Amino acid sequence: MDNHWENCYNFGKKRGDCMNKFLKVGLIGAILFSLVLGTLKSTTFAASGKIFIGKEFYHGLVKFKQNGKYGMLDKKGKVIVNSQYQNIDQSKRTNVIRVQKNKKYGFINQKGKVIVKPQYDFAELGNTDPIVVTKNKKYGFIHSGGKIIVKPKYQEIGKFQNGAAYFKSNGKYGIINTKGRIVLPPTYDKITQNTDGVFTVRQDKKYGLINKQGKVIVSPIYQSIGSFDNRLAKFKYEGKYGVISTEGTLITEPKYDWISTFYNGFAQTRLNNKFGFINTKGNLIAEPVYDMVYLYRNGLAPVVKDGKLGFLDTTGKMKIQPQYEEAYDTDGSALFEFWQNAAIIMKDGKYGIINKEGQVLLDFNYDLINMYRGGLAIIIQNNQYGVVNEKGRVVVEPSYKYLRPAVYLDGEFTGNFVIFKQNNKEGVINSKGKVMVKEKYDRIDPFGYKGLIQVKQGSKYGVLSSNGKALVKPKYREIGPFYKSNSYLADVNYKGKYGFINDKGKEVIAPKYDQVGSFKEGVVYVRKNGKAGFVDQKGKVVLKLIYY
Repeated sequence: MDNHWENCYNFGKKRGDCMNKFLKVGLIGAILFSLVLGTLKSTTFAASGKIFIGKEFYHGLVKFKQNGKYGMLDKKGKVIVNSQYQNIDQSKRTNVIRVQKNKKYGFINQKGKVIVKPQYDFAELGNTDPIVVTKNKKYGFIHSGGKIIVKPKYQEIGKFQNGAAYFKSNGKYGIINTKGRIVLPPTYDKITQNTDGVFTVRQDKKYGLINKQGKVIVSPIYQSIGSFDNRLAKFKYEGKYGVISTEGTLITEPKYDWISTFYNGFAQTRLNNKFGFINTKGNLIAEPVYDMVYLYRNGLAPVVKDGKLGFLDTTGKMKIQPQYEEAYDTDGSALFEFWQNAAIIMKDGKYGIINKEGQVLLDFNYDLINMYRGGLAIIIQNNQYGVVNEKGRVVVEPSYKYLRPAVYLDGEFTGNFVIFKQNNKEGVINSKGKVMVKEKYDRIDPFGYKGLIQVKQGSKYGVLSSNGKALVKPKYREIGPFYKSNSYLADVNYKGKYGFINDKGKEVIAPKYDQVGSFKEGVVYVRKNGKAGFVDQKGKVVLKLIYY
């Protein structure tokens, strides 16, 4: 007989009394267990419902969705925010997270603590402080710590910059600061952009400038004021354009029919269908006497006069006299601008190359010259292809039936080599004109990182080093780019499974996943057999693949 029951009999108690005693003890134990279990559940998941996980960590947290509601996990899989929100949006600020609940917006911190109870019809993301919010179609703003600075009562509030924003009340616009103090009562018909604390205002269909204290910089007298760039903007007055600074200084008198935005310190002007230049100080660089002018690049600007192309220096002096013709690539790109230290131009219908001193580097003997890519340009003569470098030296005489520049992903990646084709196979010619990779691949492209080269044979891809050595023989269905944002690891597809290789061709994460994302904060989203999780740059599982 059990000792506990023996003790009951020994003390002359009935077995029923003992039963009651042990039932009470068991009940207390069950209650304590359920409390512990409840506590555990508060840091894990609800008992039911699939858990769908986001694809990127942001400030150490990732969103998940369960039963139609969003929560957040850390890299250990711990639930930091229970699934209770309609949406969660993280900002660039680490401790301000916007949430939506019952169609209302509020904010929580990184630990899931509610900073601002969801109560607003809309709230800014929280990248800046204060945060503009709306309620019942009225605007106000709050501190990122949750304190209400101005209750929603205005028709509109602009973006805060330099400690101030415009606001609208009773149909008029004024200025308010971050503490909620009205700096300028509602006065103007409209206040628009805020640039370095300078606002553009409109009154009676005329435009002017005020500062963030509400002081008038320029009275509303202009027909328009454009966007400020480097503290300068063009304005229109009595049908003519000039340039004004954020201080209200008149940089250029309103006398032109058109003024471009400033680029490399210069703006194009037009007057009576003739073009010229001014600089950011308002100085006249070139009178509007040209049929066309183009952008300054590397200190020279192409200009056209009487149908001939010449070049101005930054003082407006004609550096290279008008004697040439504008040259364009097959895609319409202008070749005659000095993108590098050489420009491709035409003379008597033939292509050639000049330097910034106007010296002819390559005679005008070619039917076409493509734009320089990686210091090399392809030349075409009598349907034969060759290569020239930026010094004008022909490194490959026109002798190939086909050459193309090493350009990948719409020009995003460019290599300092060209690709040739013979017998329907591609190879590589380096910048010295030497065959670096013999013609044996169906397709060759630059990766744009450390000179690496992607090659294709049949339907398989591989990787070559910058000197043409095979790092990975063609075996993958796909190889992605080596992006910095991806820790310079390229995703690969092998037999329908995904992994990652490094720039030496080594598989750092074996291709075994059905889907992979992009690296962020040192981890990447992976999916296998319908379940998702995260692994680090070495393939170690950080968040178990137990999510959907």
